[in-house]
Amino acid sequence: MSPHVEFEPEVLTALNAGRKIDAIKALRSLRGIGLKEAKELIDSYADAHKPKGKSIEVAESNFSVAKLLFVGLIIYLAYKFFNS
Repeated sequence: MSPHVEFEPEVLTALNAGRKIDAIKALRSLRGIGLKEAKELIDSYADAHKPKGKSIEVAESNFSVAKLLFVGLIIYLAYKFFNS
């Protein structure tokens, strides 16, 4: 499969949001192709367009740290409010 296939905007939107299953469903619906062919096209495209240097796990862990800091801030503010 060629990674240089052009996709419809709906498919690209789903791919850019990280929703491969939705991209496969949209591609099948729009082109009337089978599951295997749509999955191969999406996987080929996703492999060719992986972000260089950063993995998805790193991005998710950064988000978790931000959530932890936010919760900590809320707890600190609540403590200060109720103990003043």
